[in-house]
Amino acid sequence: MKKGLIVLLACVNAGLLLTLILGTGTPPAQAQGGFLQTDFLAVPCQVSSNEDALFILDLAKERLSALRIDTGKKNIVPYRFRSLSTDFTGKEK
Repeated sequence: MKKGLIVLLACVNAGLLLTLILGTGTPPAQAQGGFLQTDFLAVPCQVSSNEDALFILDLAKERLSALRIDTGKKNIVPYRFRSLSTDFTGKEK
């Protein structure tokens, strides 16, 4: 009885191992899809102990904007924006 149970468990383990080897493989590598024209990237950062900033990159307009956030006064102030197409090519988009 004990020997039969051990043989049965060995067969089940061998079947599971075979299924694992044949059934799974490395999935093919896929590149990340391109950005849509309405996508934004936002990057928060800490400027000082009571002031944070948020940089927002508008991919459609190629503009980089910044917001200052005063955590002490609970105030959000638009800071600046940069036209990246002008900065890198010298021409407006």
